[in-house]
Parts: sequence; structure tokens; C-alpha cells
Amino acid sequence: MAVTDTKMSKGQPVSVRLTPTLNEQVGALAAALDRPKSWIIEQAVEDYVALQTWHLAAIDEGIKAAEDGRVASHEDVEAWVRSWGSPAERPAPKCG
Repeated sequence: MAVTDTKMSKGQPVSVRLTPTLNEQVGALAAALDRPKSWIIEQAVEDYVALQTWHLAAIDEGIKAAEDGRVASHEDVEAWVRSWGSPAERPAPKCG
């Protein structure tokens, strides 16, 4: 989780709707950390955006690898998976 040094962000205000349960959980976490609820929500949004940005970049990278032919064959992957847990377990197949 990204943590800033200040207790209050100097960002723009945004309205958010939370379920009553989630609102209570955010309030409890804010109290436990001695932080305002807005700080908890900001950290959660930062983490979510960072994760989704990474995820989309990884998908794009995988698509590019497939387009460039940098993939393992189905047969090689299947043989590798079938070997899991056996005395003759194979290493992961190389991407071409």
C-alpha cells in the first residue's frame, strides 16, 4: 500500500457511494490507523489503480508476445502440466 507522509491529501474532492457495511469497515480501519476515512479510501483507490494498470500492461505484453510468436506450443505445455508431481517432472517449456 502506498503511504504518504501527510495525514490529509491535497487532492481534489470526489464523491463515493459505499455500502453501509463497507462504510463501517472503512471507518473502523480509519480509527485503528488514526487516519481520516478519506485517506483510507485514497490509499485503496491508489492500490486498485496500480494493480489494474499493471494487469492491463501484462495483458498487452502477452498479446504482443503471442503476435511475435514468443509462445510455447500447446503440446509442450500439456506435457509439462501432466508431469507435475511425478518423479519425472519437467521444467517449464521455453517460449519460442
